[in-house]
Amino acid sequence: MQLSRRTLLQAAAALAVVHAPLKAGAAEAVRVDQLWPTYRDRFVQANGRVVDTGNGDISHSEGQGWGMLLAGAAGDWDAFDRIWNWTDANLRWSGAPLYAWKWDPKTGEVVDPNNASDGDILIAWALARAGYFTKRTELVEAARTSAVAVRRLLTDQVAGVIALLPGFTGFSKNAVATINLSYYVFPAFAHLNQVDPSPLWQMLSVNGAQIALHARFGPHSLPPDWLAVHPNGQMQPAQDWPARFSFDAVRIPLYLYWAGYDSVQHLGTYQTAWAAPDAPAWFTLETGPNAEYEASNGVKSIAQLIRTHRPEGGTLWPAVKEGDYYSASLAMLSSLAAEERGAK
Repeated sequence: MQLSRRTLLQAAAALAVVHAPLKAGAAEAVRVDQLWPTYRDRFVQANGRVVDTGNGDISHSEGQGWGMLLAGAAGDWDAFDRIWNWTDANLRWSGAPLYAWKWDPKTGEVVDPNNASDGDILIAWALARAGYFTKRTELVEAARTSAVAVRRLLTDQVAGVIALLPGFTGFSKNAVATINLSYYVFPAFAHLNQVDPSPLWQMLSVNGAQIALHARFGPHSLPPDWLAVHPNGQMQPAQDWPARFSFDAVRIPLYLYWAGYDSVQHLGTYQTAWAAPDAPAWFTLETGPNAEYEASNGVKSIAQLIRTHRPEGGTLWPAVKEGDYYSASLAMLSSLAAEERGAK
């Protein structure tokens, strides 16, 4: 696939119009505040650590950010503060307001000091939302400092456009950038622009959405979890990971929809791939079979969101009550996206 700067610039104005302000809707779907107590009791410890039950009970910046976001959406400010305080005390870098991505209960400490840009964005977004809603200026300031760090340290010129690097180190080599489109938390960018006004946030949103349109491979025309972008604009699945639309990439249509990129152009390929009720957990983008097992209820909730705008309670509740941390989190986020876009 080839991506030119001119193509991106020509698309910018058209793509920008989809960014109407988010609004709360009286969706008939199950609300986040109904789901939240079950989610909190299963995955949030008393000290505020969010536990990834499907991955050795580790904690990571992504989960802490999602926990803060969901607690705030549910109006559970006690849980929000506990999650935020644990995050800031245990994951924050000493030299910058970014957060280590992985904390392991086996050692009781961070075991990989590198950050993950989606975790940083989610934390900053949750802080900004909470700060404005509760009028707590210290939260708004914390959101601002993290947003500035993301903008300055985690974005770069790639093939003539602004791209989001997945972490501070390890994702740019020999002028080839490795990006993860699921790290583009599209609905967060407008909010981060409020605390850190900069044209970069809109550029990041537009450029990321356009990359997602072009980075499509395989029989289902889907983006990979990890994408290599070359200086000339050529794109291909990154060689160090399986060429799959898998557990990371399933978040791409969720975030696109949530931010208003909900046209057939943006979402049609995902709707087609997930049309069957027993769609596989992941799709290969090269020769070979897809997953032999079905997508989780969390992934199915995203499929329902982008197809009908209203995830079904019969999918959401099993994900939150019985699924692992990741499936439950995807279901919660799908419910929240439906509320904030307004079920149609």
